[in-house]
Amino acid sequence: MVRQQQQQIQSQQEMIERLESQVAQQGERIKQLEEELRAQKKLKGKPKLKASHLNDTPADEETGGETGKRGQRGKRSKKAGFAVDRVEIIQPSEIPAGARFNGYRTYDVQELELSRQNIRFQLAEYVTVSGETVVGQLPDAYRGGHYGPTLVSYILYQHYQCRVPQPLIYEQLQDLGIGISAGQINRILTEGKSSFHQEQQSVLRVGLETATYIHTDDTGARHQGKTGYCTVIGNAWFAYFSSGESKSRRNFLEVLQGRSPRYILNDDAQGYLATQGLAAKHWATLRFSDQVLATEAAAWQAYLSGLGIVSANAVRVITEAALLGGVLAQGIRDDLRILSDGAGQFKLLHHGLCWVHAERALRRLAGSTAQHRLNIAEMQDVLWTYYRQLQAYRQAPTAEAKQTLEEGFDQRFGRCYRHHVSLNIVLQQFRDRKAELLRVLDCPELPLHNNAAETDIREYVTRRKISGTTRSEAGRQARDTLVGLKKTCRKLGISFWQYLLSRIHSDDRIPPLPDVIRAQASAPQVAAATCG
Repeated sequence: MVRQQQQQIQSQQEMIERLESQVAQQGERIKQLEEELRAQKKLKGKPKLKASHLNDTPADEETGGETGKRGQRGKRSKKAGFAVDRVEIIQPSEIPAGARFNGYRTYDVQELELSRQNIRFQLAEYVTVSGETVVGQLPDAYRGGHYGPTLVSYILYQHYQCRVPQPLIYEQLQDLGIGISAGQINRILTEGKSSFHQEQQSVLRVGLETATYIHTDDTGARHQGKTGYCTVIGNAWFAYFSSGESKSRRNFLEVLQGRSPRYILNDDAQGYLATQGLAAKHWATLRFSDQVLATEAAAWQAYLSGLGIVSANAVRVITEAALLGGVLAQGIRDDLRILSDGAGQFKLLHHGLCWVHAERALRRLAGSTAQHRLNIAEMQDVLWTYYRQLQAYRQAPTAEAKQTLEEGFDQRFGRCYRHHVSLNIVLQQFRDRKAELLRVLDCPELPLHNNAAETDIREYVTRRKISGTTRSEAGRQARDTLVGLKKTCRKLGISFWQYLLSRIHSDDRIPPLPDVIRAQASAPQVAAATCG
């Protein structure tokens, strides 16, 4: 009788779990329909976002988060680096007779001069005895057109750094007395950017060559009124953006090659195909070598068609393998760590999973009973404690600590709650992705979360809200390039304003960004040596 009652209780518990899941799905559907209704009525709902506790310190938990607040660091002195450009001496309105001069009281003021400056160059012209004409030449910085380099830099800075839309830039310049058309502003922002494009491609190539890890993410980026996507690749030294119509694995591999794909079926491609379950009949037709088989999608498709490979799945898998072979043939480390939020297109090479995204699976569990909620809270506390131990390991990695953390993972996430099916499913997901979650043990330099990539890609989310969509291919490419260079400058500690002035004036005040990345990458020798 007891066994029958236990079986009945277990059956009822499973039924409750199924009903909970069904209710949750229905709740999500209701929420979706409500959001669609609000969208049709043009109403905005207040987002309900809960902060993750993974980055809390023990002190934060005990004091309710009152310690370690942002903005409590010491104030920077405004006098630091203060350079005097002009000195004005002010005498008292009346000086009494017999008064003795006692020196000056210093009162510093920071001011900004923002005014139009029209320049008229008078090019002297001479006619030689033989009838030839000799004319004075414009300074190099002013040979690009009738708009000076500082004005061009200012327009680029306002749009790509300050996110000012083109109509507002036009209005501002009109207020300053600058005679310029809206079309000319658009041309300055989008055309003639070949030197910037070349430097951005060099940033990607050097960034990948020097990287032990990269983070990545993507978001929507509409183009010509159609759905598109933007993918970001970067780390602590650089950021590279690329927009396209897809966010597939093939697209990601093309982005890694800077949209200049090379298709190579080498040993690395062969190793990738071995994990994809390619049919034996296709293996018999493929030949593996270091030869570049194609550099364009059409030529590659013709190559596959010539081999008789036409099925969609085989074409996709072999194309991914050839692109991966092309990526690694460019000098990128074959043990490169790729940190992401877990999206399938990024699971390549040594993929690392973001702990913040993994922890969300626990936070989504509602818990229908008090015991369920207690189990969830207990597991969250276990996870946060383990996360802080991983943080400590990154600061001082040792072989003993690595072994302890590997064993501790199985102890913590190998639990089984007898009457909590949904929690057991989440824990099984953690166990299935153990290698990705513990990638930091092999490379302590690797972050535990993907927040840096989300910070990078947020640039496009903001621009999408302000400007909506790009209309020309030149505009989309210019946006990707200039935003990537801006983010790279920020990570390298370089003023984007000074960078623009240097590039538009064609001087060497700001060194090439790839050279700065190489210097930064060669500095932390000890940290890089720990990744092996």
